[in-house]
Amino acid sequence: MVKIYCAVFFYNCLKAVLLAGGHGIRAKPFTDYSPKAMIPIAGRPVIDHVVRYVAKFSQISDLIILCEFDSMGKQIVNYFEGKEAIVGKPVTFVEDKKQGTGGALLKIEGEIGADEHFLVWFADNLCAISLDDLIREYNGAYKTTNGRITALMAVRKQRVEETGRIILDNSEDSLQNKNDNDSKKTFLIKRFIEKGMVKLEQPEAIGIYLFNNIIFEYLHRTSDTQGGTFDLSHDVLERISTIGRELYSYILDDDIEWLDIESPSYADRHKDIIEKILLQMHIVDI
Repeated sequence: MVKIYCAVFFYNCLKAVLLAGGHGIRAKPFTDYSPKAMIPIAGRPVIDHVVRYVAKFSQISDLIILCEFDSMGKQIVNYFEGKEAIVGKPVTFVEDKKQGTGGALLKIEGEIGADEHFLVWFADNLCAISLDDLIREYNGAYKTTNGRITALMAVRKQRVEETGRIILDNSEDSLQNKNDNDSKKTFLIKRFIEKGMVKLEQPEAIGIYLFNNIIFEYLHRTSDTQGGTFDLSHDVLERISTIGRELYSYILDDDIEWLDIESPSYADRHKDIIEKILLQMHIVDI
């Protein structure tokens, strides 16, 4: 296999890392028998949809799947065996040794090699994010900051609530005051909103990142202090701004959906969103 390395970021040299390990606690009992990334979505495991979508982009040269090599993790490896021609890009598997998301990411440092940038995607997240646009925005931030950018983190500023929301009447004419009720729990409802779209005051990270390889420096540093097992978000990203590096956000367009496939039952409750995402991904059945 011949691999093409390039000096200019705009060419086809970006490796994509899919994190497919983890315990999948929210997905039990499914994850007592299969990895979370193998939750079936429209007849295929969720990781299959992600792999085929990411591989569609010309800027992606290779896919690296981080998963456990035990009996359950091998389900992912076995699933993709012989499918490289269908994927259209080289697929490499690296063992996740159950050292947290940060410890797992360190395992692919050798695969990234001299590449200055790489994509990370949590494999149970479905989203039709435009990687072309994400890469353009990263390049702009890279030039503007003279390379000080550590990561461009995809986020969303709104979401559909799973439950209905209400607007309370806190005026003098509310039920509580009319009845001289001393209770602090009874209020007149002015409006009921069934599963409305909510603007988020603090944008939500969706588990898709474009990293500068400087991240490995912080992963090693954290590994040394944490004993090798640590979390990418809590132990690394949360602290980067305190040590002189910069994180930037890439905000999803309002019409682009995202869903973390938490469990089979969660996926079943969100069939309409999943259908919309798959349509936006334009993945053709093989």
